[in-house]
Amino acid sequence: MSSRTRLLACAHVSNALGTVLPVRRLIAAAKARGIATLIDGAQAVPHMAIDVQDLGCDFYAFSGHKLFGPTGIGVLYGREALLERMPPWQGGGDMILAVSFDKTTYNSLPFKFEAGTPNISGAIGLGAAVDFLQALDLDAARAHEHSLLEYATRALSGIGDLRIIGTASNKASLISFVVAGLHPHDLGTILDEDGIAVRTGHHCAMPVMEFFKVPATARASFAFYNTFEEIDRLAAAVARARAIFA
Repeated sequence: MSSRTRLLACAHVSNALGTVLPVRRLIAAAKARGIATLIDGAQAVPHMAIDVQDLGCDFYAFSGHKLFGPTGIGVLYGREALLERMPPWQGGGDMILAVSFDKTTYNSLPFKFEAGTPNISGAIGLGAAVDFLQALDLDAARAHEHSLLEYATRALSGIGDLRIIGTASNKASLISFVVAGLHPHDLGTILDEDGIAVRTGHHCAMPVMEFFKVPATARASFAFYNTFEEIDRLAAAVARARAIFA
């Protein structure tokens, strides 16, 4: 952060590694320099309670489909004073309060930034997903996910030639990994045959792959509905894939 920095944007949780970033420290450091902050919470919101006022960020965004809701919709929180100063990014119905040949008066918040017919069905679905999560015992869900992460880390670490990518002490419940001599895409195909769904590729994080000197990773993500038996199946399937390509 320098005198030229106007906005600090970072993820709350890395989608490629699972690392939980120290966003409070980053936000405080930016605020001390008069820099606005934007936190991408897409990977954080499903796994932890978020209080934007406690974090102190200026903007916080997350997507619906990561929250077990519909695709094509999400949430952007912003400080009212900043949103009032910002111009609309898109024109359309309902974002204008009054218009004439002389001037345009934009609508009040949040309508100023919601041009055109809204994604009504998506908003209803996202609301249902939020209600579903809030009805859970979030502390128990987090504890279960952490147990799954520890169990999966031990299970996968016991497989020869397997390397876990991203070993931060503070992680969300996902593991990215590579197996020597086995491309992640091939690994994903074999796991799919065993009914196991993982994500393979660079996860829209090519600089991370470059840093770790790997072309891609396989990523297994765990949530409150996953079981230890499923992790056993994952480890067995990875071991089978390694044997096929040995």
